[in-house]
Amino acid sequence: MKIFLDIDGVMVHANPHKRVELDADGFYKFNTVAIEILNYIIGLKKKVELILSTSHRFRFGVMEWKAIFDRRAISVESVSILNTPLEKQLTRKTEIMGWMDQCQYSPEEVLIIDDDKSLNGLPENLKERLLLTNPYTGLNQESYVDLNMLLKKV
Repeated sequence: MKIFLDIDGVMVHANPHKRVELDADGFYKFNTVAIEILNYIIGLKKKVELILSTSHRFRFGVMEWKAIFDRRAISVESVSILNTPLEKQLTRKTEIMGWMDQCQYSPEEVLIIDDDKSLNGLPENLKERLLLTNPYTGLNQESYVDLNMLLKKV
């Protein structure tokens, strides 16, 4: 399974009125509930690749991203970066659809976890594989209910 993962509004809140806490390595401290939910998904599937679709994706190399996830107790087999340059200023929807086309991923093998509203415009076969989080709270118990319904399809 390929999981397109955003960070802001998913693993950490994106509330502009609250400060995001930093972890010891200088990057965001992930919400513990978000970590639990992501680990739950990873535990259900045999082979999982996290594809970072976050705007932070070019901040670190793949090996450092893997180390960041490891330090936050998220054990995933593979981490990669959606390699569409940010300068193009494409919507997240366009980035993900383009990457899926380029890599020849089928909708059945992906899950998208993001707070970007442009993803509401995905074609139905991809939209049903989308867990759209509330940016102010991120991946939490409320999104967990939606996730369970979604995982029945995945």
